[in-house]
Amino acid sequence: MLGPLSRYLRALSELSRLRREGGTLRFGLPAVSASDIASQFYCERKVEFRYTVGRIRTPEMAEGENRHARLLERAVPRSPEEILRSALEGQPVWANELFLASSFGRVFVTGKPDALVFEGGRPIRVVEYKFTGSRVPAYYHHVQARVYCLLLRQLGMDTSHLRYVILLLPPSSSPDFGLLSRMVMEGTGEEGVFVCEPDWERARRELSWALQYWTGRREAQPTATRTRCDYCEYRERCLQGPAGGE
Repeated sequence: MLGPLSRYLRALSELSRLRREGGTLRFGLPAVSASDIASQFYCERKVEFRYTVGRIRTPEMAEGENRHARLLERAVPRSPEEILRSALEGQPVWANELFLASSFGRVFVTGKPDALVFEGGRPIRVVEYKFTGSRVPAYYHHVQARVYCLLLRQLGMDTSHLRYVILLLPPSSSPDFGLLSRMVMEGTGEEGVFVCEPDWERARRELSWALQYWTGRREAQPTATRTRCDYCEYRERCLQGPAGGE
């Protein structure tokens, strides 16, 4: 039976082949990203427009990317294989944006958690930073974190002590690593810090529903929260289509 590192390297090799030869998912994709899966729970029609029309960058997106980049300024570049080998051998590791990939049935899913924390040869934290004024995480934030947890389990890692952490950071903040580390590891009691145990059954149901779209088993569904349409960059195009008459 293959160990986690061998499974990971095999997944990377297969994914590389699919990228060369062309994928069989919607839009010819070789894999589905965790961020797209999470976005499906915000509005699936919006996800579809990103591929059919193109991504429209908003000031909020640019600012979020800048904030994430600042958190990585002091990170030491290492290959994913080096990071995982060290982590699985038992060294304490805090890995920023480590690329993950694994297959679920015949569909590859990929993702880059903002941070992964390993101790004792196993992952103990999946960390997601969200720069927002909200003090309560959205449902799709949980979806994205749960997909990352599923990826780690699918790779054969010991997830018995795994928790995911959603950090709701003020849009203008740039916390140092010491503060981030304390919030991630201690968690409870801090405003905007949510440490959650993965709900594996819910995660599998969410993933199954999302992948039905990418494998062509159903069409994209519009959001049920219609107020989101008022702020959507694809609003005018979307309202011209079938979702507009609902």
